[in-house]
This record gives sequence, C-alpha cells and structure tokens, in this order.
Amino acid sequence: MKTTPLTKKILHNEDALGLAIDAVLLRSNRFRQASRRVRKFQRKLRRMITGDAWLTYLRLEEVVNARAAIEVDVLVEWAFKSGRRP
Repeated sequence: MKTTPLTKKILHNEDALGLAIDAVLLRSNRFRQASRRVRKFQRKLRRMITGDAWLTYLRLEEVVNARAAIEVDVLVEWAFKSGRRP
C-alpha cells in the first residue's frame, strides 16, 4: 500500500483517513512486529478462557481500539490546527 501526504481533504474524510493510516502503519516494521506479538498472545489467551470470556475480551479490545482511533484523529486535527504537518 502506497503512502500519500496527509492533506486536509484526507483528514476530513473518515474513509480516506482510515486508508491513509493503514498504509502508513502497514509499512512500519515496528507496527507489524507488534501486531504479530498481539496475535501470539491472543491465541494463547483464547486457549485459556471460556467462549463467553473470549467474547468479552474481544468487545473490550474493540472499544479500546475505537478509543485509540479517536485519539489519533483528535491529535492529527490538533496538529493541523496548530499549523504543523505530521
């Protein structure tokens, strides 16, 4: 996935912003390594807990990830308003 410069047009389009963020992250070795570690521990946890506990964990992870996405959006918007480019 090719990365493109972050523009105000991309910033204000949720779909375009999501694709831009994905492109940047997927090119990052650190991100890919961290993702592998997450999957490793998820597999380990899945074997240790019940189905209901696993579903609760997945819901928690979804909410935490949604919050992290909001953090990124807010910080990028703040950087633009401050006149800085990420």
